[in-house]
Amino acid sequence: MPIARRSREAVYLRAGPVGCLVLHGFGGSPAEVRPLVEGLAARGITVCAPVLPGHGPDAANLGRTRLRHWIRGAEGALRELQAACAEVHVAGFSLGGLIALHLAARHPVSSVCTLAAPILAEDPGAIGARLSAYLGDPAAAMPALRSLVRLARLARRDLGRVRAPVLVLQGDRDDWIAPESGQYLAERLSSARLVVLPGRGHFLALERGREEVAVRIAQWITARSEPK
Repeated sequence: MPIARRSREAVYLRAGPVGCLVLHGFGGSPAEVRPLVEGLAARGITVCAPVLPGHGPDAANLGRTRLRHWIRGAEGALRELQAACAEVHVAGFSLGGLIALHLAARHPVSSVCTLAAPILAEDPGAIGARLSAYLGDPAAAMPALRSLVRLARLARRDLGRVRAPVLVLQGDRDDWIAPESGQYLAERLSSARLVVLPGRGHFLALERGREEVAVRIAQWITARSEPK
């Protein structure tokens, strides 16, 4: 989901042999996960935060992008990071969390972290109305919104294929997604840990407590990394 308009370019911070692909939300850019990216890099984790097609500097084309474009972009970034690092973890915010689960169901990754993933998204019209202040013309973005809902359905269907451990983060004051989203994931993933963050909303990587979020994810990754 969009909120940050600065630093919208892709980010790559080289820090060590363990890598993490960090994916932003719908209509957003790497700016909305920048504190997380910097927090992970400061703890020795190499981080790649790509710009998904139709987002960031390419936001004017959001209405012309579809699920396949986002997946293709994320898969390309994953391959590049895997070529540079001994192991790769994937973290995603909102839409990025759905893409992270999609990748984990199809590619070998060491672990996954979802931040406020809208796994139960069903109504593109309702999502568009909520995002109208950010999208400008929700009608033009409707094809992309339908792709978001389709991705949520695919992710729900494929949860049984995710074998990597998954850290599920959700704020207890998140009114952008269904409140039962985190529990839904925790109950259906083979190896998941649900952490509900008190007093937090949807934008976990940006709002108050973002330092704790970065620390939690860094600790999660480090605990699941092979000794180098």
